Amino acid sequence: MSAPLRVLLDVNIWVANLMAISRGRRGTTAQRIVSMIADGRWGNGGREVQLVVSLDMLDTLERVLVRLGSSLAHAQAYAEAVRDIMKHGPEELDPYLLLGGREQFAMIDVEDAGVLATAFAARAHLLVTDNLKDFHTKESIGIDTRVVATSAGSRQLHALRHCRADVDLVVAHPLDVMSWLEQRIDFEPGSLWGRISAGP
Repeated sequence: MSAPLRVLLDVNIWVANLMAISRGRRGTTAQRIVSMIADGRWGNGGREVQLVVSLDMLDTLERVLVRLGSSLAHAQAYAEAVRDIMKHGPEELDPYLLLGGREQFAMIDVEDAGVLATAFAARAHLLVTDNLKDFHTKESIGIDTRVVATSAGSRQLHALRHCRADVDLVVAHPLDVMSWLEQRIDFEPGSLWGRISAGP
C-alpha cells in the first residue's frame, strides 16, 4: 500500500473554503479539496492523504480571518480545526514549528518562503495555492497547464516543481488539482509531472 500523499494547502485555500461556507455556497473547488483532506482520502476513496501545516501558517490564517471580519474566537476555532485535521490524519503529524529554513529560498514574500520551507521540512508531495507566482524560485521548473476564465478575464495557469535532496514537490493551482483528480492522474510527483509535461 502506498504511503499517504502529503499535501500542504496554502492559507488562501483555507480562507476560500471558509468564505464559500459563509456565503452559503457548495461544491467550490476549495471546499472539495478541503473536504478530501478532512476525510483523509485523496480522490474517490483513493490514496490516504496527510495534511501538512505549520504553526506560522495557523497564526497567519487567524490574522487573515480577523482582518476579513471574523471574530478572534471564530478565527482561532477554525485554525484549531485545521490543526486537528493534521493531527488526526493517517500519519498523525503535529504542526511544524519552523525555527529556520525560509532563508534557503530566494523569495520576496517571507510568509510564502515559510510555506515552502514547511513543505520541504515535511517532505510534502503537493502544495496547493491560488498564489502560484510567489512560489517561483531560481531552482524551480515550471510548465503552463491551461487557460481558465475568471471574473477578471482569462488566466494562464501553470505548475511548478521543486526538487532537492529527498524532496520532490509539485506546486499547483486548485483548479488544476481538481482537473487532475477527475482524470485520475497519479499524484506521486514524478508521475504527475511526467503526465502534465506530456500535455493533454
